[in-house]
Amino acid sequence: MTPEVKSTVRRTSIVAAGLGAILSPIPLLDELVLFPLYGDLARRIGGFHGLAFAQVAWRPVARTAFNGLIARAGLNLAVAYIPGVAAVANAASAALLTELFGEWVDGACDNPVEAKAMGIRDLANLLTVKIGWKGRPAAGVG
Repeated sequence: MTPEVKSTVRRTSIVAAGLGAILSPIPLLDELVLFPLYGDLARRIGGFHGLAFAQVAWRPVARTAFNGLIARAGLNLAVAYIPGVAAVANAASAALLTELFGEWVDGACDNPVEAKAMGIRDLANLLTVKIGWKGRPAAGVG
């Protein structure tokens, strides 16, 4: 990733974490808010790659964002009703998913014609590893 893309993904991760924490009392609301945030992130990363809006691989981008949010929701529902824990889990998973998504979009923008969406199970497993639940794959997600 170029420094511009890294910086953009990092800033977006911070925004996503804040939204995840603030919206944690209402399960799944943050997923609805994060989806357009991810669309804007993909648009900006595409611009760094010199891609016009229509040149971004929007179908795989949207599918990967959607699948990531489903995987994240599945992981977060386990702690959604524990005050305090839910806010921390939502913030952390929103930031981590944003980083994973940003990295994926950066790669997809290198060759948008060949971009393939990531699946729910793959994203859930990556999230569990990033969160530190190594050895506990997200078997029930997907």
